[in-house]
Amino acid sequence: MREKTKDRRIQKTRKVLHEALISLILEKDYRSITIQEIIDRANVGRSTFYTHFQDKDDLLTSEVGNLRHMLRTAQVKTPLVSEKSYEKIIGFSLMMFEHAYEYRHVYKALIGSQGGAVVLQHIPDMLVDLIRDGSKVEFEKRRRKDSEIPFELFVHFIASAFVSVMSWWLDHKSPLPPKTINAIFRALVIPSLATNFD
Repeated sequence: MREKTKDRRIQKTRKVLHEALISLILEKDYRSITIQEIIDRANVGRSTFYTHFQDKDDLLTSEVGNLRHMLRTAQVKTPLVSEKSYEKIIGFSLMMFEHAYEYRHVYKALIGSQGGAVVLQHIPDMLVDLIRDGSKVEFEKRRRKDSEIPFELFVHFIASAFVSVMSWWLDHKSPLPPKTINAIFRALVIPSLATNFD
């Protein structure tokens, strides 16, 4: 019981610090945000901050792990639109678009800043891992025998296509709803999946 209480306290502290950073990002340039401002906004001590994070970049990217878990769950549990099991490889896409849409103001505030570079470096890596883990067995088992496409190239192509579509979408003043952009993304990449798995 004590362990659960401790875990909840840790989660709450990390959440408060993350929310403090996000609120500051919406107010000022990421580079100018200090640890002192973050801990003042979160109402926690400096030692508490450093118990959980090395620096503000570590705090900024810490949510990527939670996002990875959510997307992995979506990838596994997404019901198939058709009977094609390879569609589960991109089963994370709608949830990722919904998450990006919810945080689009933060994304726009980070673009061109040091913080944007930090986040944009982690998201493609996370997507590559998701796609690799979600497709390795299918790729080896079902890919066309005459295909000469290396597995890692396939994985990076799908991840890059997603990042490209998401960036284009978020850069527009009035982005399409997540379900619409997800349908467009799927229309773009499913033919490529079908070519390699049928």
